[in-house]
Amino acid sequence: MRAAAPHLYRRGKCGTFYLRRRIPAPLLDTYGPGRREIVRSLHTRDANAAQRALRRALVELDHEFDERAQRLHEQRRAPALQRVTHLAPAQLTDLARLWVHAVLETDEEARRRGLDDEAFASLGARIAAQRAELGPLLARGHVRPILPAMHSFLHLCGIAAKLSPDDEQQAGYAFLEAVVTALGHQAARQAGDAVATAAVAGTPPQLKTWEEILVVWRDYVVERPKATTIAARTAWRQLEAFARQHDVLWPAHVTSQLMTQLVDDMRAKGLSPKTVNERLNKVRAIYRIAVGKHVLNDNPAQATLGVKLPKHLLGQNKRLPFTQEEIRALFASPVFTEHRRSQGQSGEASYWIPLMMYYSGARPEEIAGLTVADVRRAPAVGWYLHITDLTSPEDGGMFAGNIRTRSEPGDANGHDQPQPRRLKNVASRRNIPVAKELIALGFLRYVEFLKAQQATRLFPDLTPDAHGKLSGAFGKFFGRYKRTVGITASSKSLYSLRHTMKDFLEAAEVPSKYLKRLLGHTTGDGAVTDGYGSDLPLEIVARYFRRVRFWPIPARPWEPGRGAVKLTPVGSCAAGARQQRGGRSSLSARPTRALRAPTTSPRKDEAAPDDTALG
Repeated sequence: MRAAAPHLYRRGKCGTFYLRRRIPAPLLDTYGPGRREIVRSLHTRDANAAQRALRRALVELDHEFDERAQRLHEQRRAPALQRVTHLAPAQLTDLARLWVHAVLETDEEARRRGLDDEAFASLGARIAAQRAELGPLLARGHVRPILPAMHSFLHLCGIAAKLSPDDEQQAGYAFLEAVVTALGHQAARQAGDAVATAAVAGTPPQLKTWEEILVVWRDYVVERPKATTIAARTAWRQLEAFARQHDVLWPAHVTSQLMTQLVDDMRAKGLSPKTVNERLNKVRAIYRIAVGKHVLNDNPAQATLGVKLPKHLLGQNKRLPFTQEEIRALFASPVFTEHRRSQGQSGEASYWIPLMMYYSGARPEEIAGLTVADVRRAPAVGWYLHITDLTSPEDGGMFAGNIRTRSEPGDANGHDQPQPRRLKNVASRRNIPVAKELIALGFLRYVEFLKAQQATRLFPDLTPDAHGKLSGAFGKFFGRYKRTVGITASSKSLYSLRHTMKDFLEAAEVPSKYLKRLLGHTTGDGAVTDGYGSDLPLEIVARYFRRVRFWPIPARPWEPGRGAVKLTPVGSCAAGARQQRGGRSSLSARPTRALRAPTTSPRKDEAAPDDTALG
């Protein structure tokens, strides 16, 4: 086949023209397996006639593609049938109520619009005939004639029921009873009686889907954090899957007994007591909001008992602070002494986030969201970090932008884009003095370096993960990296640096009120007292902060990253080979995607930096 023009080809000895067009990728499944293009004869050998026929054929083909796309869209929007082998009594009752309510509501609406003599007579005859046919069937319990109509109704409700003979008899009887009940109310209306739908059928049953209930819970809190929604969705999906195993189709039909069985099932699958209780609490909260919003009537998880551990086992999985030996090993590793970096997006955050957590006690997400403008100086205090999620005129719209992805590294000028910041709670908004040890490691020089790059964020390479967290990628890196220095205990994590800082503050006899504010908690004076006045004076906070004595660490002053570190845990074969070669870490020579190297050499007296450097 020879190409004569776009979508136009000739083939054969006679040179007949053909249309040849590729099927759009989203529509491939609608054309059957293996078919990827449309080939149609234009039934002419004349070039001019072929061009005219091609234009008509392309228009027809566009219409065909549009119709298939529309049908595909409608199929995907249609809810998937829920396949069940049993319908519980509560579900049968609600389905029967739904039938009665729908029939009477439709009948009432038709009568309100008005019926002429012919329509009125026809309706009366149909009601009488159906009552005469179905009434005796109900009296004898003969449900077989009504089963096709029942399965059609279940299909409209999104249910594909494959019931045992006994279950089908029970379901058919309940449905037949609902049909006869609705016909009786219609007959009463036909005789002139006032029959209000709400009075005899009540309100429609609350057959909300699992997703609809979750959306009600999510939207109750304005801009609920994505990480919170994902955690709740995990617990809710587990309940949904467990309920479907027991042929429970809707959240309204979950019972307290089923909730207890779910707790036992989670324990049987090996989930820790803490995880079980957390998921139970999330399910309980979702139901509580749904009941409060009058979407559901009952909270089946309200009285469900979780897992209670004996006192001697409490706190076994608690995060622990790092020991002095672990701190030394961590900050003697290649990231801090040879300026190697994460092979992913963490970049310079690989170096700075652990150090800033060690010298401030801030949370990783608080540090990851900092901007260059958040590094501030006060005459009576010195340098400090301004941790906030609030926008202000001084922010210059910094938090108004969209979240960028890795495929969108910056704006047209190559500058990093603004990222929205989220803090754990209101108490997390605070100011933390910058330790002189952090300045000695080149922190102010790093900020100057960012300004020279016209960066607005302290770590411009970080992008949000699936949970919306800027520190997510670094947290995964650190979890693997700590093993390279021999820290393998599950109780030791990135947050252990926060616990280490808490121990430093307690050792320095910092009063509880100021200790809590430095760590981002309320002062402990109570909600009413905390709500009055401004925050604790930064001058006093800084005075107590200067009491802290940090363990010395072997980290070298900052320089831009110049290679990627390989994550080989201590104790592995590769690590043993390194020790035999002299203990050096195995590093790749591949450069990281860090910021460009500075044109000036690092300062020599990092221990006594000029406080006006960022003025």
